[in-house]
Amino acid sequence: MNPTEPVKKKGGRPPSAQKRDQQMTVLLSKLEKLAIQKRAEKAGLNLSDYGRQMVLTGKAQVRLTPQENETLNQVARLGNNLNQIAHKANADGIRSIALEAHRLLQQLSQLLDKPADA
Repeated sequence: MNPTEPVKKKGGRPPSAQKRDQQMTVLLSKLEKLAIQKRAEKAGLNLSDYGRQMVLTGKAQVRLTPQENETLNQVARLGNNLNQIAHKANADGIRSIALEAHRLLQQLSQLLDKPADA
C-alpha cells in the first residue's frame, strides 16, 4: 500500500460471530411457496429469516411499519416532555405546569386514538 493513498474505512454491519453455514432443503409446491413468501413479505422479513423464525420458535417477529415507528417515537417524545413537567412540578409547584400537562395529555390521547391505517 502506498503511503499517499487514503486508508479505506470498513463500513457496514460487523460480521456475525455465529456463522450460518448449514443448509436445509424443503420441498414445496408452487402454491405453498407463494403462501410462505406472502407471509414473509407481510411480516417485513426475507424468506430465510421468516422460515428460520417459524421453524425455531413457531412464530415470526413482525417488523414495525414506518407509521408505527413514527407513532412510537412521538409517544416517546411526549413521555420525555411529561417527565420534564413532573420534574418542574416537583421543583416549582403543581400549578406552574397544569396547562402544559393538559396540552401534552391531549396530544397523547390523539396519538393513541389514531386509526392503525392512517
